[in-house]
Amino acid sequence: MQYLEECENIGLWNNFLEKEKNSQIITIAHNPCLGGILSKTFGYSYKNYFIKDKEKTIGVLPTVTIGKKIISMPHFSYGGPILKNSFDQNVEVSSLIKDSKYEFRSFTKLSKFTNEKKLTFIVSLIESADEIFKGFSSRFRTKIRKSKKYGFTIKTGGIDILDDFYLLYSKRMLQKGSPPLGKSFFKNLLEHYENGKAEITTVYDKDKPVATGFCLSYLNFKEFCWGSTDHEYNRHNVNALLLWNLIKGSALDGYKYFSLGRSTRDSNNHGYKLQWNPIELPLYFNLSEASSGSIKDLDFLTKIWKHQPLKTSQILGHYVSKYVY
Repeated sequence: MQYLEECENIGLWNNFLEKEKNSQIITIAHNPCLGGILSKTFGYSYKNYFIKDKEKTIGVLPTVTIGKKIISMPHFSYGGPILKNSFDQNVEVSSLIKDSKYEFRSFTKLSKFTNEKKLTFIVSLIESADEIFKGFSSRFRTKIRKSKKYGFTIKTGGIDILDDFYLLYSKRMLQKGSPPLGKSFFKNLLEHYENGKAEITTVYDKDKPVATGFCLSYLNFKEFCWGSTDHEYNRHNVNALLLWNLIKGSALDGYKYFSLGRSTRDSNNHGYKLQWNPIELPLYFNLSEASSGSIKDLDFLTKIWKHQPLKTSQILGHYVSKYVY
């Protein structure tokens, strides 16, 4: 019989996933420190579980509870159970999470109720940075080379450049009509993230931030989680310059995967990310019951959100994002 047992030893959790990282993709959402950071920021409760089969540990499951719903993991593209690659039996999610609503985000279908609108894009870093660069189209390589000629500087840091990141990020979210995550969330990540790196990389035109990205890493996986550019600099391909520096640096640092994050199927962002020759993986948001829709799908709210001052959007975003995850 399979069941959940709360994990009280983070070392055992990390050791379990360390052994699995070369046979399957282990994402940042499976870093056991995230539940505590989400709890500190939003007041959620959280538990990390071992999945047991009789007395043997066969998997892990990070969870956060929002209201009466168990999520794995809110504000991230991934989550859900990670099972031993050698385990050849099925795990019935609904039997593990009894009498509770759930939403598990994963690369595989775990429920008959799924949302399949999103894809994630992962660049394999097995080859050298030079070989990865050669794999891009000649036109795309030219764009990256041209962006280097404008004299931009690139800085990687933490709290010291959080304000620069947050200004660009929150402006972009306002333009899209979406509530931004509060600055406190990013501050908590920078100050309390463990078992990997939390860092900001920003492109500057002299002292002006023009492109930025917030990255997290865990084991051999690194992801560009949140980012933005100053739209006036899009003609200079600053986002391509930023991403190429992150991909190149990740390859040199020995990571196996660099994730470009998720996008909606067939969107403009989907097309842009394909230029990086990524592994294109479907994301399944597995639900315990049929979805009745999301606040994110209400177009009129998007239009309303756009028509407010930036400062108001930043303040309200901190509170709204607790429920829009």
